Amino acid sequence: MSPPAESTSRSEQIAADIRDAIRDGHLQRGVLYSSRELGERFGASRTPVREALLKLADLGLVKIERNRGARILGQDGRGIVELCSLRVLLEPPAARSAAAVMTARDDAALATEFETMKELADGSPEYFAADERVHELIMQASGNLRLVKIVSELRETLSLDGRYSVPEHQPVDVALQDHLDIIEALRRRDGAAAERAMRKHIVRSGDLLVAHSSQDNRSLLAEWRRWVEIAVPPGEHIHF
Repeated sequence: MSPPAESTSRSEQIAADIRDAIRDGHLQRGVLYSSRELGERFGASRTPVREALLKLADLGLVKIERNRGARILGQDGRGIVELCSLRVLLEPPAARSAAAVMTARDDAALATEFETMKELADGSPEYFAADERVHELIMQASGNLRLVKIVSELRETLSLDGRYSVPEHQPVDVALQDHLDIIEALRRRDGAAAERAMRKHIVRSGDLLVAHSSQDNRSLLAEWRRWVEIAVPPGEHIHF
């Protein structure tokens, strides 16, 4: 029997709150937290806390320890490779699908969020919130609600391990141009161009995230590039 919708919604909110607390340093990696302690911290009963921890365990962010609680893990370099690989496989074709069904209202919403990104252009949390909304709007326009949820979780999990540090290694202007290329292709309803632009953006971001995920990252970079080769159609070359 599936859990009630109210319980599911509450557990998803707690999972998001725990992710935020890990990112902000309020929950320390390597530390074991009991379900009771987390429930008191987030004002929730045991059942939604347990469900939230199971979701986070599936994402590799916590390790459930029987009768003890959950240990905060975060993502290691391999986890980042896996997350980026899923994004490059899922988001580009979704952008192509979105181009076929987008409306003028979608265009306006994307333009509003992009203007916010341009006005800030500082790699701040507010900048990344607008970035997040751009991607979410595109996924929503694709019409696949499960995909919206999956991609949102992938991006939120990546934010714990380096997405906010990307501007340290890449000018924000580069990311702005990537997003503008995607949005302009969507505005023209050019699905193939939107797919290529999205793929280029995710590969660029993935290269940075994987490269700075660990000190010994040669094998991780090789694994990431293998997934990129799978995602990029024959004859398409990504140039930065």
